[in-house]
Amino acid sequence: MSNDIDAPLGHQPTYPFPKGWSSRRVQVGDVSLFFRYAGTGAPLVLLHGWPQHSLMWHTIGPILAKHFTVITPDQRGVGMSTITAGGYDKTTMAKDLAGLLDALGIDACYLAGYDLGAGTTAAFARDYPARVKRVAFLEFGLPGFGYELFMTPSPEWTLDSNWHLALFTVPDAAVWMLSGRERELLAWFFYHFAYSGNTSVAPEHFDAYHREISKPGALRAGISYYAAVWQDAKDNQSLEQTPLPMPALALGGESSAGAYGETLWKAVAPNLISKSIPRAGHWLGDENPEATAAALLEFFLADQNPLPPIHLP
Repeated sequence: MSNDIDAPLGHQPTYPFPKGWSSRRVQVGDVSLFFRYAGTGAPLVLLHGWPQHSLMWHTIGPILAKHFTVITPDQRGVGMSTITAGGYDKTTMAKDLAGLLDALGIDACYLAGYDLGAGTTAAFARDYPARVKRVAFLEFGLPGFGYELFMTPSPEWTLDSNWHLALFTVPDAAVWMLSGRERELLAWFFYHFAYSGNTSVAPEHFDAYHREISKPGALRAGISYYAAVWQDAKDNQSLEQTPLPMPALALGGESSAGAYGETLWKAVAPNLISKSIPRAGHWLGDENPEATAAALLEFFLADQNPLPPIHLP
């Protein structure tokens, strides 16, 4: 039944996560959403990007859970959640989040999204502004407000450029080229825009990401996150007339999006703070989780009228 919350899972996911976190799942329409949670206090939802899933919060989540009830869902198509044929536009994925919060009895939350998860975060804040007290965007530029600049080929492009943003707009071609080469794709992702020039993702986590995107339909689902860019840009047009009203934070790694946060998000969220995370590229949770968590805590704890604490059994 839609929006029903199941009993806690009787088995462990196929990826490693810190001890002390509980796990459940919620049926929202056509998708069963798996999520982990820990901590006490006001609700703070963390949305992953791709090719990662909620495992990416394994370093940042426990730090934040000392102050908040932290909820880390696997969005549709990845991790332990349902792989669907469609619905990867961020408006639909924001509705998934609304259904999850409804099932948990959460009227409003603090919300942070990383990479493509920041697209879902922006869509949720756009469509449900009363449900978002403060919002943070990590390592992303929004379609319709700068994302397209990074996917446009130029004579300067190399293997280290964002060629995947363009390729993934044609899922049939991308899946045909990359199916069976998921490990090579992940290896490219994790050195691409890394601060050190080498992957900082632990081997056991790399293997977990590889297992998840190698499941039937998972590669296409992840690529569909990117292919939705045109619909996402169209849906985001309303932000030109009605920007996000709540306080916002843009975070990026020193050698990645850190220098562009103000440029990428000011038109979307006028009440913006932009910060760069030192000694980090794109992979904030693996390269400098302490500084990333500190910046998030400083922002969310600055709320002068904080949300009330919740209790999730």
